[in-house]
Amino acid sequence: MSSGDNIQMKTNLSRFMRSALNGAACALTSAFIALGTLATPASAETLRVYVPSDPASIDPAYWGTSVDGYLMFNILPRLATPAPGNEWKLELDVAESVDFSDPTNIVFTLKQGLQWANGYGELTAEDVKYSFERHLDEDVGSYIAGEFDALESVEVTGTHSGIIHLKYAAVPMWQSTLGWYGGTIISKKEAMENDGTIPIQAKATMGAYTFDEFLPGERMVLRADPNWYGPAPYYDEVILIPIADAFAAEVAFAAGELDFLTSTATGPEHLRAQHGDIAEVQVLSSVDFTWLGINAQHPSLADEKVRQAIQMGVDLDTLLDASFEGMGVQRATGFAAPGMVGYRPASMINYDPDAARALIAEAGAEGATIELSYANFGSRSTQAQVIQANLAEIGLNIELNAMDEATFWDVTAVKTADRQLTLKGWFGNPEAMYGLQYFTEAEFEGWNWEGFDDPRYTELMNAAWEVADDTERGAMYIEMQDLMEQSGTFLFVDNAPGVIMYSSDIVPGMLPDGRPMFYAFTKK
Repeated sequence: MSSGDNIQMKTNLSRFMRSALNGAACALTSAFIALGTLATPASAETLRVYVPSDPASIDPAYWGTSVDGYLMFNILPRLATPAPGNEWKLELDVAESVDFSDPTNIVFTLKQGLQWANGYGELTAEDVKYSFERHLDEDVGSYIAGEFDALESVEVTGTHSGIIHLKYAAVPMWQSTLGWYGGTIISKKEAMENDGTIPIQAKATMGAYTFDEFLPGERMVLRADPNWYGPAPYYDEVILIPIADAFAAEVAFAAGELDFLTSTATGPEHLRAQHGDIAEVQVLSSVDFTWLGINAQHPSLADEKVRQAIQMGVDLDTLLDASFEGMGVQRATGFAAPGMVGYRPASMINYDPDAARALIAEAGAEGATIELSYANFGSRSTQAQVIQANLAEIGLNIELNAMDEATFWDVTAVKTADRQLTLKGWFGNPEAMYGLQYFTEAEFEGWNWEGFDDPRYTELMNAAWEVADDTERGAMYIEMQDLMEQSGTFLFVDNAPGVIMYSSDIVPGMLPDGRPMFYAFTKK
């Protein structure tokens, strides 16, 4: 699963706070430079990219952070992959052709001669079969197994051809899974050498770049793969530099130590004022979604009155102003962003602290202590503090639990039963089913941290997979999102815009929301 915590911090911090934070950032940056983390010499062939953390896993069965996603899209293949540009569309990647004429039996043919890096041989249909079917193996324990519920099997019909057999005509699956992170193909040979998985620094990569070096906490180095089947990338080397403090990243950018930032600490106007002489700043619309999850399975939140009070007790207008001041960001209405199939025109929840206080009193929950966990980068801390202050006004004591991104998303360490409140964002997908499919009882030990379980929701989800008509499927998605709100377990916050900053001599290759595709980067 993906993290969409790429949001921006309030820009009108007090002078004292700004000075203190910038001072801390300078100190952190100096420490990084002293360690040699940022001291890579600039050249026409090197692109230096800020990321908020080390990767957790680039195995498609176990990925969880934004950094994982960047790496998967840039060093591992899919039958089709998102194309850089201003519109969401898939283009064939390692597939020569894909035939959808029988929606339950998708026929594919691979391009011939494509080589895995480091001598792992040619890509074959057997790699595709292994990559997809392993998500169905309970022993593998894939975090995204739900994305493959429709998969029956993959039949190998030739060295470079096969048939994806589905249990039913899963209309959204091509966009939401097979052409996305879940559809990432790995080398069966390398996986067999590593107990059925692939390491973070995979050797058998296939893309414009190979994973050349990984020094945890310092850098990840990607180098151009001469065996890549596409046009040679402009940059011979891409260095991903993890910096936990986004202010420190901006200071490093100003010092000429970074070229591209997809997550910033401050808003676009501040960035343009501070760095406009050396940088380009873009604000891009997003299909990502941020929400406050309220875990119905936890004893502190089992009472529906308490959950509903929390929903009504958060002032989203204040929260969004604190996070995106001057950008006019509107609150989200669900997991479908504006323009997507299933977008809801409005939420059913309104800020009403008086009604919230009354519900807390009815539940006898005055003074209850509840933990709010979040991945601490971007402006997530600012949003958490607004929620903490709002809920204090209705009688709840909120303890903040700030975590690094990799730890927050590690589902092996923390199960649904342990979560209370979680403030989080997921990388979205132009197909809303990508996010909606995870909120069933089957995901209590996976991504359903809200403990949401509604039979009608599950019925609608199962039926929606086979609905080809966008209007009909969209109506089903809308009802599903209504049920999520009505349960008291979801408070939808925003579809965060991406604020992207990069050196003014760069022409970035990005997906419509700013996710980088390094092979498409050039210079002016």
